[in-house]
Amino acid sequence: MARPRFLVPLLKPAGTISLPEEESHHASRVLRCQTGDIVVLFDGEGNEATASIEAVSKRGVEAAIQTYDFAPRDHLGRLNFAVAVPKGDRQKSTVEKLVELGVDSLTPLATTRGVAVVDESNVDRLARYTIEACKQCGRNRLMTVGTSLMLSQLNLPQPHLQTWILHPDLPGSECYSIREACHLEMTYPPQQLLFLVGPEGGFTDDEVTLAVSLGAKILTLGDRIQRVETAVSTAAVLGSLWLSGS
Repeated sequence: MARPRFLVPLLKPAGTISLPEEESHHASRVLRCQTGDIVVLFDGEGNEATASIEAVSKRGVEAAIQTYDFAPRDHLGRLNFAVAVPKGDRQKSTVEKLVELGVDSLTPLATTRGVAVVDESNVDRLARYTIEACKQCGRNRLMTVGTSLMLSQLNLPQPHLQTWILHPDLPGSECYSIREACHLEMTYPPQQLLFLVGPEGGFTDDEVTLAVSLGAKILTLGDRIQRVETAVSTAAVLGSLWLSGS
């Protein structure tokens, strides 16, 4: 059985640490942790520690550090996504897939056919989904999440960054199948990757043309149209493979 994981600030290599209020409540009231239980602490910056529960009280939970390591379990800032996120539970599912597959950053995209906008009033929700997913999957550095930007607001092109926009074949434009893209990226492994993923209705032709003018290559995922959660999973797996160079 996996050990319970708790997010703490300023994780240190040794000593005793007090869990934040929300994490203390989860440990004591939800998981019913007891003195002597072994748990895992992580700080969202890539550090992880095993610890033994020393005290459980109304004031909170304290744990003594046993081992300490830097183990981010991500792609070291090299795998990035800009996504026209869906609404509702599917938004949470999209974030979970990105976190589980080691994606380093998510920029929500504001597109013509998009249905959700992420601003200062609701970006905390996506950040909370990120924390929950990190707890579940064993990742120790949080995926960064920003507020919605339009394609024209992305900082593109960038040196050493290969950008792919997921879209069906666009007449008059050079498009790459998965096989062709894999051959290209595994022959010359990229230093950084950015995937642009559109809404359910897809990017408009004008948006694709703009992305291509900013250095993006068009990647088609085959004859079947994938929903956002599936498309980001497919692209994240491809990106992981390409960045490994194998």
